[in-house]
Amino acid sequence: MEPVKRVRVVDSVSEKLVRAISEGRFDAGAKLPPEHDLAETLQVSRNALREAVRQLETMGIVTVKHGDGTYVNRVTGNSLVTRALQFFTLGGTTLIDLVEAREAIEVTAAMLAAERAGDEEVEALLRLVGDMDDLITSPGEYVEKDFAFHVMVVEASRNQVLIELFSTIQDILMVQLRKIMELYGVTRESYGYHRKIASAIADKDSEAAGSAMRDHFTKVAKPYVAKIVNDPHLNSGGEGPT
Repeated sequence: MEPVKRVRVVDSVSEKLVRAISEGRFDAGAKLPPEHDLAETLQVSRNALREAVRQLETMGIVTVKHGDGTYVNRVTGNSLVTRALQFFTLGGTTLIDLVEAREAIEVTAAMLAAERAGDEEVEALLRLVGDMDDLITSPGEYVEKDFAFHVMVVEASRNQVLIELFSTIQDILMVQLRKIMELYGVTRESYGYHRKIASAIADKDSEAAGSAMRDHFTKVAKPYVAKIVNDPHLNSGGEGPT
């Protein structure tokens, strides 16, 4: 038998809501039941439900209209709903494995991008870094640029195997990035490493690009994913693991 996974209450509630949406129990554009009724149905505190809804709003799955209610966004079954389900059903070890796999792919990709990126790709990376600087206090928008940055670095490597490997995990990566940015506010810490990576690629300094990408994983990505995995009380509404 498989061991029972320790899952944060908020993550468990989020997964149940996403699954209900994916199964068509709440159609696109539909309004979710009132908070009190939904919390009673799920048998969780209203605080835990509120945090779960906020998590799904950060992921782009629902929209909260204050004073009105929470509405399901028009997303296809192949987009954020699927990504979120994949994310919430991953065990803690698998999440750490995912970050390690990303590091293996992206450090090499950054080094190759420094050697192979064209002028347009370099300019695009620098523009993304500039946009990220402007969005440091807006994690919901920042994460879109962050994601685009990583995709572009891998594509600029011109290595088709790395590109294919990265494509198999990038959907879950997007959900992971959204969750990390919202829960921990790491935009300021993350920004500096992205700037170093882009500058090294622009300078065609392969060693510096790889080093900056490795530092990004060692000092930002890995520690924050570890916090998600190891601390079930983080943002859990005080209810601990389930």
